[in-house]
Amino acid sequence: MDFVEIWLDGPIPVDRDDVEDALNEKLAGMGEVVGAGTGESGSNLDVEVEEDVAKEVVLRGIFAVLSELGVGDSARVRPGDENVWIRLSEWS
Repeated sequence: MDFVEIWLDGPIPVDRDDVEDALNEKLAGMGEVVGAGTGESGSNLDVEVEEDVAKEVVLRGIFAVLSELGVGDSARVRPGDENVWIRLSEWS
């Protein structure tokens, strides 16, 4: 896996910039947010991930940030080139 896409498609209790900063802190040495945008259907964050880092470790960090910031199911995550989107409530 070399990237993760995050869509914020519902209301969140913090600014998107706060989510970006928290992700960069949590993923230090594993990856970083390299793109972000806001449109009619929500906001997105693009995370570039070091190729030698396990997918599970990166996703665990991302979902930890989303949980800690109270974002919950207002975010969906797509790991790499997969067509599957995962919400916090679906993460195990």
